[in-house]
Amino acid sequence: MAELEPCLYRANAAKGDTFAQVNLAFLYDHGRGGLPRDEREAARLYKLAADQGNTYAQTNLGTLYEKGRGGLPRDEREAARLYKLAADQGNAVAQYNLGTYYRDGRGGLPKDEREAARLFKLSADQGNANAQSALSRLKSR
Repeated sequence: MAELEPCLYRANAAKGDTFAQVNLAFLYDHGRGGLPRDEREAARLYKLAADQGNTYAQTNLGTLYEKGRGGLPRDEREAARLYKLAADQGNAVAQYNLGTYYRDGRGGLPKDEREAARLFKLSADQGNANAQSALSRLKSR
């Protein structure tokens, strides 16, 4: 059954289904579902879905830019832009990631602990353990 998933994802991804694009990208990114690890293909698929507003794709593509993976240049400004797009739509991981950028003054963003705390709280309220820890550490300063 697992072998069918990439085939179904491929067919639906080709039709523009962002859910399929993100899932297929994840399989390539991690070398799962019988697919080889292919970060470039993952980046391509995440970009297709990100351009259509998929918050998971925006977040994952942001991470690829942050780390300079998938054949993409290391670009914290682009990562911050993508995290902001997803964070503004309520994506908890993107809220946490963007919060770290504000906390540390990365990606061309000003160092702003108040904005970082706001984003960490939004993410923490959705159950993100990393954001809960980061918020706690900010408050204890």
